[in-house]
Amino acid sequence: MKLKNFFLQQYRVLRDLNIDFSPNGIHLPTHQPTYSLDFLVGVNGTGKSTVLQALFDTLRKIERNAPIDHGFYVEYELSTGSDTRTITLTNLQETEPDEDTGETQTILRDEAIASENGDPIQVGLGLLPELVVAFTTGSEDGWKRLDEFQPFENTSLDLIQDLTPLDLAIRELPGRPFTSYALDSTSSDEDSRFLLIEADQLPLVTLCGLLSDIDASTQAPPEHPRLHEVLRGNKSLSIQSISGFSLKFRMTQGTTKPADRRIVEQLGEIASRKLRQGTDYLLIFDLTNDAVAIAQSIIQTFSNGLQLFKALAKLSRIGDDGQSVLREVNIFLERAISSHVEVETEDDPPLHLLDWLSDGERSFLGRMCLLSLLGDTEALVLLDEPEVHFNDFWKRKIVSLLDITLADRQSHVLITTHSSITLSDVLEEDIVILNRTSSYTSSATQAPLKTFAADPSEIMIHVFEAPHAAGARSVDYVQRVLSESFDENSAQKRQNLEALLPIIGEGYWKYRIRRALLELEP
Repeated sequence: MKLKNFFLQQYRVLRDLNIDFSPNGIHLPTHQPTYSLDFLVGVNGTGKSTVLQALFDTLRKIERNAPIDHGFYVEYELSTGSDTRTITLTNLQETEPDEDTGETQTILRDEAIASENGDPIQVGLGLLPELVVAFTTGSEDGWKRLDEFQPFENTSLDLIQDLTPLDLAIRELPGRPFTSYALDSTSSDEDSRFLLIEADQLPLVTLCGLLSDIDASTQAPPEHPRLHEVLRGNKSLSIQSISGFSLKFRMTQGTTKPADRRIVEQLGEIASRKLRQGTDYLLIFDLTNDAVAIAQSIIQTFSNGLQLFKALAKLSRIGDDGQSVLREVNIFLERAISSHVEVETEDDPPLHLLDWLSDGERSFLGRMCLLSLLGDTEALVLLDEPEVHFNDFWKRKIVSLLDITLADRQSHVLITTHSSITLSDVLEEDIVILNRTSSYTSSATQAPLKTFAADPSEIMIHVFEAPHAAGARSVDYVQRVLSESFDENSAQKRQNLEALLPIIGEGYWKYRIRRALLELEP
C-alpha cells in the first residue's frame, strides 16, 4: 500500500486541498525501505487530524457502499507479490463547458467511480487496502462518529421493502439507528477492513503484538524479533521478557453468545491455569518456561496476531446487556537487571504489571506493538500524534524503530506530528506542511529546507514557523538586555552582559552576547 495523492473539495476546515505524497520519489542512496512514511505537520488548527479522518471516512464509506457527501479523489498503489496496481477513486465530475463562458464546473456524482491501472473498473472491496488502521492520542469522539452508521434517508425506502417485521423491529431498538446502506453493503462490520484502535484497547494491542513477535521466531525462516530494540535497546523500556499474562472473562448464562463462549474455551485449552468464580473465568498463561510454544499455539488458533486482537477486541465491547465478556487484561513483564547495583534492593518485585509502567512507557510500547501486530498485512496506518507522552530520546528513535518493525513490509504509515526531532530523520519530500489562510486550509507544501539529519532547531523555525528555536521567555530576556542603550555608560552595559553570559547555554544567543561584548571593547 502506498498513497500517491489525496484531494478534498470541501471537508470541515479543508477546502480544495490537494496532497501529493512523496511526489519526487527521492530515496536514500543506500537504504530504500519497502514501507512508505509521510508526516503531516502544521500549527494547531490547520487540519492535520482532519486529513487523517477524511481519508478514513472516505474509504470506510466506500467499503460500506455508503453515500459520500464530500468531493474527493484518492490514488494509491496496491502490491501483490511483484505486481503493482494503481487504484483511483473519486466522486468528482466535470460538467460540459458553459456555452457563454466556456468554463466547466466540478460537481459531485451520486456514486464513486474507480479505475485500475488507468482502466475503468467497478467499485468494490478488492480495490481497497487490505487493512486501514487508525490510532489517535487525542479525542476519540470524532473518530468514533466516523465509524458509526449514518442515519437512514427517505430516498432509500425501497431498500426496506423485503425486510421481515422482526428485522424492522430490531432496527427500531434504542441504540440501533436504521441504516439504509447496511442493507446492501458488501461487508459486515466484523469482516471490515477498517480498524479503529481505542485507548482502552491498548493493553490488548500490546499483548497481541508481543505474542506475534514471539511467534515470529517460529516462522521459516525465523524472523529477528522486531520489538527487541523497543524492549531491550539503549534507553528503551528495559523489559527483559514477557513472563505471562491473564485474561478475565464473564460469561453470563443465557446472554453470552455461543461464538464468544467458543473463543474463551479455545483459549482455556491453552491456558496454564484456569480459575472460576461464579460466572467469572480467569485464564492464566505462564510464559516463563515455554513462551514460544504457547505464543505459537495461541497465534495459530486464531490464524495470526491481528485476528487474535480482533477476536479479543470483540469480546471487550459492551453488549446489549451493558456488559462485556472480556473484563480484564493483565501482562506480567520482567524488567532487565539494572546496571546500577546500588539501586537494587531485596524488596524489588521480580515482575512488573503493564499498569505499573508510566503513561509514556505504555504509549510507546503499545504503538510499536501495533505495528508488529500487523504482520505481513499490507496496511494503511494512520497515527495521530503518536509521540505524545514520548521523551525526546524516544522521539529521536521513532523512524529508526519503524524501519525495524516494518522491514520488508509494504504498508504506508501516515503520521501527524509536532516533533522537530522526529522530522530530522526523514527527507523533506516525506513532510507535508498544511497552511491555513483565513478560515480554511487549502494549501499543502513540501518542507522548504533539507530536513534529513538537520538541526531540529532549523526545522522548528522553517517548518513550524517558530520565530526562534529557544524558549520565548529566555529569548525575550536576552534581546531586552542586548537592546538596552547605555550610550553614556557603556561600562554598565558591559557589566550587565558579563553577568548574563555565565547563565546562557551554548548556542546562538551566547554567541550574540560575546559579539556584543567585543563591540564594547575600547
